[in-house]
Amino acid sequence: MLQLNPEQLEKVEALQLKRDSRELLRLLGSAWPEVAQQLQARWPAFVDAALERAQQIGLRHVAELARYASLCCLWGANFEARPRFDWAAAIAADPQLSPTLRLHQLTHRSREELVRRAAKAAPSGDALTPAGFDKAQAAIEAGLARAACGRAIFLDQPPPPRPKACDLAAITFAVTEPKPLQAYQGQDGAWRRVDLVPRAPQPETLSAPLDEPRVLPVLSRAVGAGASARLQLAVTTQAICDAHHPEVLHVSGSGRLAWRGADTARLSLTLHAPPSPPPDPKLGPAGIAHGEPPDMQTVSITSCGIRNAGATLGRLELGLQVHAATQHLVEIRHGALPAQAWPVEGEAPPLNAASTACRLEADGHAELAPAWLKAWQGLQPTARTGLEKLFIAWSRQMAGTSGRMEAEMAPLVGQADISWGWQRAADGSVALRVLGAIDFAALVLDLKLSGELDWAGSRARISLRAQGRSEWRATLADGQDLEQVKTSWRQPFILSVEAIANGQPALLSAGPLAEGLGGAVVGECGLRPRPDGRGMQWFYRLAIEPAHVRLLRQDPLGGTQRKLCELLPALTLVDWSAG
Repeated sequence: MLQLNPEQLEKVEALQLKRDSRELLRLLGSAWPEVAQQLQARWPAFVDAALERAQQIGLRHVAELARYASLCCLWGANFEARPRFDWAAAIAADPQLSPTLRLHQLTHRSREELVRRAAKAAPSGDALTPAGFDKAQAAIEAGLARAACGRAIFLDQPPPPRPKACDLAAITFAVTEPKPLQAYQGQDGAWRRVDLVPRAPQPETLSAPLDEPRVLPVLSRAVGAGASARLQLAVTTQAICDAHHPEVLHVSGSGRLAWRGADTARLSLTLHAPPSPPPDPKLGPAGIAHGEPPDMQTVSITSCGIRNAGATLGRLELGLQVHAATQHLVEIRHGALPAQAWPVEGEAPPLNAASTACRLEADGHAELAPAWLKAWQGLQPTARTGLEKLFIAWSRQMAGTSGRMEAEMAPLVGQADISWGWQRAADGSVALRVLGAIDFAALVLDLKLSGELDWAGSRARISLRAQGRSEWRATLADGQDLEQVKTSWRQPFILSVEAIANGQPALLSAGPLAEGLGGAVVGECGLRPRPDGRGMQWFYRLAIEPAHVRLLRQDPLGGTQRKLCELLPALTLVDWSAG
């Protein structure tokens, strides 16, 4: 396809204007014969000056050039800059009007001026009447239609029709949300659904162009989930061109709907919230404190944007952030891991699965979250597996089969209740509200490790013990950073070494250790972002810092010998998450 560069296009347009000037000279002469006869030899120069001025004010098409030159035949060349034409100067200088709209308003005001002058002046055969002006304009349009095809260089650019007034006067709108909307609130140790205060905003009217986009936050429900919010809209027109204007176009995630003409006078548009996506096969439903992004909808009201006088309204657009009003609640109950000793004699004590519960609810209806429940039910077995790994590591350092371990280690014993969902804030905006209470014993610990060490025939009984209780209590409130809702702990080991008299002259004892070598049980738990970014999840980590002992072998003949022994390596006992 042939394409012209800007320089070539400018030359073509100059050629077109030169060709159009000859045609317009004849056309204007037939429409305004008295003016052409009066100017005689100056007539071509007059038309050229009118066309040049038309280009200066932004008119480009031959039809617009002819219409402006026709006004110059009525008032004189460059009339908008002359005295007594303040009305024309105001229209020409209005920055809110496009060149085409300026021409339309100049034409409309010119006829009004003729009507006003005709009403004041005495009848005269020389004065141009409104009917005479209409006749001249009709002659211009008829001549343009005949010459359009034969004289145009760009055959695919037909002459634009004469503009017709078509504009909006105002729109009135209000959003009505479904009633009643409910939310979860903690009352007397239980969570109940309560009605929220209904929102009844006053209708608002827009009758001027918007300086910045107007966006309305909305709470609604998805299709099939109950009543949805509605936008009540009334459109008032200043003038209309045909049955296609005004036009109201509603664009949402579910498609596009349009109304035209008289159908736009009063509308009630349904604003559906976005549907919840299906649960992740591995992670289950969206995580704690996740609010699905709103459906960004638009309602645009358009017209031709043409007025006979004054600034136009043309087009107004409302943005709608439609949030799902769904409110969620999760309730967690988790029991303790029974105490156990290693090596295990007989069957290990059974885990109390009944003490674990994970219930997820949305707007009063239970939601299936088997992955969440399975993860919580797996915390106790995971902790027991970690203890078994700890016992194996300890036994490797002990002499023979002397290694023993007794453990009472209960992670996350207690309960938690968290509710979340989109709600109205005090200032009328929509924000994600998160409320809840966490009441867990993060770790109940009493860990005893014992055994015997052997060094060149000398033996000693050794034991490590770590015990304590770490709490995790928190009250969740709006605006809180949930990543900071966590706790950590460190329970150091206490070492005991006792020499065993076995006939060897050398005895074993423990010497002083450098800081950080004694070992500890360390951990952290809390809330963290899910891997898929859809909300928060629970996490729990429990680990062992390496534990050492500095053995002293006191030999009456050989003196004192020293050796640093690792009793426990760095171990991760529990690395767990849920939700």
